[in-house]
Amino acid sequence: MKKKQILGALIALGTFVTVSAQGSIHVQGEGGVFTADRLALLKSGEGGGLGNNPAMMDLYNDMRMKFGRLGEEVKLTLDDIDGSIYPNENFTLGTLYEDGEAFKKLYMRYDAYNDEVELKEAKDDDVVRAMVQHPKYSCSMNGEVYQFIGYKNEDGESKRGYLMPLTAGENYALFMKQIKVFKEGKPAKTSLDNSFPHRFLDKTEFYVSKSGDVPVFVKTRKSSILSLFSDEDQKTMKNYIRDKRPNLNDKDDLQNLFAYANAL
Repeated sequence: MKKKQILGALIALGTFVTVSAQGSIHVQGEGGVFTADRLALLKSGEGGGLGNNPAMMDLYNDMRMKFGRLGEEVKLTLDDIDGSIYPNENFTLGTLYEDGEAFKKLYMRYDAYNDEVELKEAKDDDVVRAMVQHPKYSCSMNGEVYQFIGYKNEDGESKRGYLMPLTAGENYALFMKQIKVFKEGKPAKTSLDNSFPHRFLDKTEFYVSKSGDVPVFVKTRKSSILSLFSDEDQKTMKNYIRDKRPNLNDKDDLQNLFAYANAL
């Protein structure tokens, strides 16, 4: 049976597919779909569990089968690739928020390759769901907050996805994005060459919002950081960087830098 037929049959039967940390891959950034009907159901307060309760469809998508292909010629599963699509493969107890108000605790982990938050009601549950991707909903786990918001990437394109707020202020807000990048392996051509396996590599991006505007990608170099500040603040920030010598690739140093800028 073809993959699309299998997936369609599962959805029709209301079956929820289980996914392990080393499942298969689906297209990056598929994400959940939010509808007005789901919001209406959520506000009605009907139901209370997960399972097949239709009222909970406001908050969760059925977890899609994570099969897919990385290219037309190569079929891979996660078992064939070094590394992980998760910054932390373990499900940990976290909190869900609606419009900033905490309303439920669930076990969760972040899939940084597909930009999804995966959820389970109990740590040993086989049923895994993906949180609906909508700005109303955010979550916190392992001391980090994940907000689904709009932003502009390095190419200036408008995107939506999970950013992690690091510093918030009236003038500047700093965000971080965790990304897993797939790097195709390379076989050794001769006995003197080194071979490299297929692997997932970590990538971190930083975004800055000025005066509440959409966060934009910022390169972590001195000139790019300084260009974000007003002319009147640039001299002060230059002195800060000269005196403190922050590592502009380190999130804690960047947090301190923008916290200082907000205090000016």
